[in-house]
Amino acid sequence: MPRPLLLSCEAVSKAFGTRSLFDGLTFGLFEGDQAGLVGPNGSGKSTLLKILAGVTTPDAGTRSVRGGVRVGYVPQDPVFAGGGTVADVVRAALDGVDEKDRPGRVAQALGRAGFTDGRAAVDTLSGGWRKRLAIARELAAAPDILLMDEPTNHLDVEGILWLEGVLTERARACLVVSHDRYFLEHVATRMLELNRAYPDGLLPAEGRYSEFLARRDEFLRGQAAYQESLANTVRREIEWLRRGAKARSTKAKGRIKEAARLIDELQDRRARGVTATAGIDFVSSQRRTRRLLVARGLTKSLGGRRLVSDLDLVITPGTRVGLIGPNGSGKTTLLRLILGEIRPDSGKVHRGTKLSVAYFDQFREALDEDATLG
Repeated sequence: MPRPLLLSCEAVSKAFGTRSLFDGLTFGLFEGDQAGLVGPNGSGKSTLLKILAGVTTPDAGTRSVRGGVRVGYVPQDPVFAGGGTVADVVRAALDGVDEKDRPGRVAQALGRAGFTDGRAAVDTLSGGWRKRLAIARELAAAPDILLMDEPTNHLDVEGILWLEGVLTERARACLVVSHDRYFLEHVATRMLELNRAYPDGLLPAEGRYSEFLARRDEFLRGQAAYQESLANTVRREIEWLRRGAKARSTKAKGRIKEAARLIDELQDRRARGVTATAGIDFVSSQRRTRRLLVARGLTKSLGGRRLVSDLDLVITPGTRVGLIGPNGSGKTTLLRLILGEIRPDSGKVHRGTKLSVAYFDQFREALDEDATLG
């Protein structure tokens, strides 16, 4: 028996300025779907998710939702009203719920998300806890479909495991945009890749992420072989045209027309296969000093809570340090101490002479959104 279609888009197109993200895109989410959406940066994954959520309108095509189906949407960078509590955020998402049922729904949503105090101020939350709050806000409204954009960003291991459980138990269907292949392997039972390299702009594959990779490799090998064969045919037809082919007969006219079609097809395939890559040099300095940064006895408390205590750290050329820990444990605070953005309660940080540091903050606040790439 076919599964009910809950949400779909038909021949959807979207462009920003002169740049087209996707054209004539068609697919649907069915009852029981746990779908993962991947694709190159800039391919339009977040935009497509917004169209499905009803947040953004497509330039062409239609979005359709089955009657009575509720859609929940968690953006990549959730926004909350300033000055409120976590309970206020969840409560605001329950306008359609009977007032007497709201306190229980709020407590249940926050409890499942790991919040122990509904009075906690949103402004004090770390990136990971803000992401948990955004997910809890949508779950409180009991959506039938859950659309999520990079939901594992900022979550610690415990938070990711919690989210995996949420997606397998709660919504009737979900679509998740993610670069986390381990997360996709655990939660997705259907994969979609958004990429202009594909004839339809989208490559669907049933099964988990690992099965999708095998399917994609097989498809691309077939496409490469066909394109090589097409290029050989086009070369032969061009040579025939150069020899002075004249459309004097119906057969010659047909061959010239077919040659033009083959040339156009080859150009289209080559254009779709081109992927622009931004060249970014992460080497901040060519200096080869013995110690780039030394921290001794770093200690820092915020809001009466000790986050960093008597920490020693040495970074030398070639060092690659991974920093992990539970949400709210002080990882970002430590980075800010090292950068000199905040002062430690005790201890010192010594930086190498003319040390250049590149810092990418989790909320990308340092980026000027009005500036151009050039």
